[in-house]
Amino acid sequence: MNSQNQKTIKEESIDFKEILFKIKSYWFPILLSFIFCIILSAIYIRYYTRPMYSVSSKIEIRDDSDDMMGTENIFEGMEMFSVKTNLKNEQAILKTHSLAEKTLKKLNLNISYYKYGTIKKVNQYKISPFKVVYDTLHPQIAGIELFINIIDTNSFNLSFECSDQSVYYIYNNKKNKKIKANYNYNEIHTFNEIIESPHFSFYIKKTDFFDKTTNDDLEYFFKYHTYNDLKENRIIINKINKEIDSLIKSILDENDKKTLEIALIKKKIIDSLHNVYNDELTNNWEAIKDKHKEWKQKRKDKLLNELIGSDFSFKLHDLDLLTRKYVKDLNVSPLNDESSILKLNITGFTARKNIDYINTLSNIYIKDGLSEKNKMASNTIKFIDQQIKRTKDSSIIISNNLQNFKSNNPTISVSEKDYGIYFQKGKQETRISEYKINLDYYQQLLSYLKNSESSENIISPTSMKINNPELNNLISTFITLNAEKKELELYTKDNHPKYQSIISKINYTRNSIIENLKNVISTTKNALINEEKIINNFNNDIKDLPAAEKEYVQIIREKELIQNLENYLIEKRQSTAIAKEGTEPDHKIIDIARQDSRHPVSPNKILIYLLSSFFGLMIPISIISLIEFLNEKIRSKSDITKITNIPILGVIGHSETLNNLSVLNNPKSIIAESFRSIRTNIQYLSPEKTCKVITITSSVGSEGKTYCSTNLASILSIAGYKTLIIGADLRKPMIHKSFELSNKNGLSSFLIGKNKQQTVIKKINENLSLIPSGPIPPNPSELLNSEKMVNLIEDLKKKYDYILIDTPPIGIVTDGVIAMKFSDINLYIVRHNYTKKKMLNALNEIDDKQKIRNVNIIINDFHASKGTYSYGYGYGYEYNNGDGYYEQKNK
Repeated sequence: MNSQNQKTIKEESIDFKEILFKIKSYWFPILLSFIFCIILSAIYIRYYTRPMYSVSSKIEIRDDSDDMMGTENIFEGMEMFSVKTNLKNEQAILKTHSLAEKTLKKLNLNISYYKYGTIKKVNQYKISPFKVVYDTLHPQIAGIELFINIIDTNSFNLSFECSDQSVYYIYNNKKNKKIKANYNYNEIHTFNEIIESPHFSFYIKKTDFFDKTTNDDLEYFFKYHTYNDLKENRIIINKINKEIDSLIKSILDENDKKTLEIALIKKKIIDSLHNVYNDELTNNWEAIKDKHKEWKQKRKDKLLNELIGSDFSFKLHDLDLLTRKYVKDLNVSPLNDESSILKLNITGFTARKNIDYINTLSNIYIKDGLSEKNKMASNTIKFIDQQIKRTKDSSIIISNNLQNFKSNNPTISVSEKDYGIYFQKGKQETRISEYKINLDYYQQLLSYLKNSESSENIISPTSMKINNPELNNLISTFITLNAEKKELELYTKDNHPKYQSIISKINYTRNSIIENLKNVISTTKNALINEEKIINNFNNDIKDLPAAEKEYVQIIREKELIQNLENYLIEKRQSTAIAKEGTEPDHKIIDIARQDSRHPVSPNKILIYLLSSFFGLMIPISIISLIEFLNEKIRSKSDITKITNIPILGVIGHSETLNNLSVLNNPKSIIAESFRSIRTNIQYLSPEKTCKVITITSSVGSEGKTYCSTNLASILSIAGYKTLIIGADLRKPMIHKSFELSNKNGLSSFLIGKNKQQTVIKKINENLSLIPSGPIPPNPSELLNSEKMVNLIEDLKKKYDYILIDTPPIGIVTDGVIAMKFSDINLYIVRHNYTKKKMLNALNEIDDKQKIRNVNIIINDFHASKGTYSYGYGYGYEYNNGDGYYEQKNK
């Protein structure tokens, strides 16, 4: 046997064309699944999702991280408010718990109101028909919804359930876990009635939205409800207006003067018409007001009818938990890498509420920053006022001393030379005074830092005209770190690594400031010693002067010194006050909060529809693929070629006729053409044989071997070939019924010697004969394997061109295998959508082990609608099941 006929299972590969044709055959359920999923997704979006909107605003941050605090400003002293900031610090501040809590309190967002529809609930932010007023000192139930059903304009039903619910105190934002509330509450109350128990106390009042007619003002009514009454006048005005426009257009090219005259005429006419219109309105004013009143009452009644019976709910939130939620939801990020603009974004179900939240938070953030700067200015002014007071006290004492001295020495005078010495000494004493003021500032700051870790009351060195960049930088860092520490204290514990890191940085910076102050104090004291030495030199020059002159000059210089110091402090206070009054926020809102888009960011309708489309297609395709994978029957040519290498000789389609003589009865039918194609292919098998013996078998019964035997013999006989059919199915004889012949004498009776050859051959027509199976023998296999059977075949070869042997199924008994030994060509019938794939394995084994020649497959009863892209026609016949091939023990 040729190697090409070796029957081995082929390695499976993906045939996409076959898959597409199989999917195409199930197009209707796939289409239904696709439409169903699209409808389901539309219902889900419409009724089971709540749209979420993205809201954003932008704040410009003044980033002074690269500048020193001593930057020049218009007014000296304003530089102290230029607090060193950067984007990261401001991001952290904007997300602080304290800032969020202030915002929520200002907006009263600790109470939420909802209205229930058929399927979902809607937030009633700023449009709730009622408002709940809580007793802030009384325990309350927080964190659960309390349900309200409006009964009428005066009463409602309140219901809620809770179990082991800790009570909540609004005034201090604390829960008392020791007190537990358990309720199954369902009571009727009236509006403004105090509803109180040991665990809650509040009353509910109606708001303007309870019976408010939206846009029910007279202007709205006039705009939309009186137009029809005055419509005719307006039509006339518009018509004449268009006529005048046409007239002007037709004479525009004449001259400007004429055009101006016509324009003036037009204006007068239009004004006149408008007056007519307004007169009409005035004359009908009372009627319009009556209609408005009637309309307003109807609309009010309509809204009340819609409101009565509606279900609402409200919830008191734990402010701490609510604040944490908003801090988490708020996203603060730089607009880009090189910008000093921060973008604030929050996504939620209620866009209006989030817009108010971001705008309010931004305003509080900027206001707090401005307050911080003003607080620093106030501390500076307070320090300067203390110095001015001390200076004024000294000035009063010196003035009294000078007046007393002049009274006692009315004739005293001082030479110009001696006065010059005192003048130089006075300038030196001024410098000493400045050193002392600075030393006083350093010592106060040092004392403050030693006794406090806070940065709230620190006065900027720049405000004291102290030019010390290192100290300025350290104090700025100290203030920034303290701000970060306050933020961390709101949502982290003391043992948190980040908090511990900030504490370490604060302590390090604080110690660095203290060390710097100690060094500065030491330096200032040394400078004072040097200045005092210079003063001593002046004092030595003054020793030779008369005592009266020395005392007089000393008093004069002290007065001048105190006066200069007082003027300096007053000037400094004025500049500081001016700076405070002209202080502007470091940051600015450049874009107020608004929706990023009119469309919600969630649900993503496009994505949902894409996914629903995907699943609408993939679910049925997966089910179809699973069905095909689990299918054990032959459904296409590829199913055969994947299992065996045995060639397919032809395909017989499905027919609706119920007899086995399709070819003889209708030789020009499509079925007949199918058998002609097989006849042509057979001619190329064993061409050297003058008489070809063809065995026809199958796996099990009802696969069509007898049908194929009779019709193949018929098509051969029509072509003029002497053809004989042998009914070798001795266990379940059927072929004689196709020709309506008797089965009394046949192959079995011949093989046992009961009949002669001539008596068992039945002539059907000129070229077609039949040997029926004959009576069922007890030993069919032995008879078929007998020498007499061999001799019969050899004898018949001399008389016929084709001998077709109709054998039993080889999947049930071995008779068919025995008959194959006599044949030149073996045809194996596979019935479409009936023969199981595993049956072909038996054929492979026979082909491998028995070495049977020329085994070919014929696909029978092929349904084009049930297959793939394989071709096929149709025929039909009726078979019984495989029963009858086995010998019954009780017979």
